[in-house]
Amino acid sequence: MDIPAYWREEVARFGKTWACFDGLRVLDVGCGPFGLIHFIDHAGERVRIDPLLAHYRQKLPLEGRQLSLSAMGESLPLAARTIDLAVCYNALDHMLDPEAALDELARVLRPGGTALLMIHTFPAWLRPLFPVDRMHPHHFTAAAFQSMVRRRFEIERFETGRRHFELPLGTGLNPSFWKYRVGNLVVSSTYVSATAAE
Repeated sequence: MDIPAYWREEVARFGKTWACFDGLRVLDVGCGPFGLIHFIDHAGERVRIDPLLAHYRQKLPLEGRQLSLSAMGESLPLAARTIDLAVCYNALDHMLDPEAALDELARVLRPGGTALLMIHTFPAWLRPLFPVDRMHPHHFTAAAFQSMVRRRFEIERFETGRRHFELPLGTGLNPSFWKYRVGNLVVSSTYVSATAAE
């Protein structure tokens, strides 16, 4: 997989171009080992935060101006109004308290700063089955996620589209892949580009 090409496509889903990071102090909360932050070397400074960061450091070390912090999204070890652009990609619904994490993103962004947020969303009729999905402690419909973000930010762009999980050939009878087959029928990805209050 061409990971930089993947991220260029994903950034476009937020209605942004690759140049949107030029010279900025960019934060990626819940970055994982191959998050967007690792590929935007034209940012002024990259700040990566993930509670499992110590496990990721050997996989893909950053070069250039960087700050790496092993921390939770609900309690960011950063001063208020010090980030130009914050990314939280497929992480909020994995956190203990997504509302607190959004509060923290709003706190650390400079006035007029940008938040790029993506989570997987589900139709409301699936609520009785949410406990089966243990990888996501929180589940949102697209409308509920939009409402949660709007309480803290001004939404510039909101897009929801069906998620497609690429599955290797020959996995049709393998139970480990069934959830992805079902996911291709019901899971969407919701992208929000928002602005912090002035």
